[in-house]
Amino acid sequence: MYEIAQRVLVLRTEPPREVVVTIGLPYEEPTGEWSCPYRIDGLEGWEHERKVSGLDSLEAVERAMTTVRAALADSPEAKEGLLSWEGAL
Repeated sequence: MYEIAQRVLVLRTEPPREVVVTIGLPYEEPTGEWSCPYRIDGLEGWEHERKVSGLDSLEAVERAMTTVRAALADSPEAKEGLLSWEGAL
């Protein structure tokens, strides 16, 4: 995946760990739809590349960001207050 954006979050555990969110470059599928890869490293169950699709490249990026935001907010780590957007390790 060619990365276009990345954010490092902190998982406040002992010891603290990083959660790295990566958004990839959108690309056109053979069907004409656009896909945008993304990855969340450091959260259980998210350690592989995934993708979402849209009608154009912008919609694919927007959907990737929305999906990542929802995945982080709905994670057990965030619900327990362990996930921080402020600063990295």
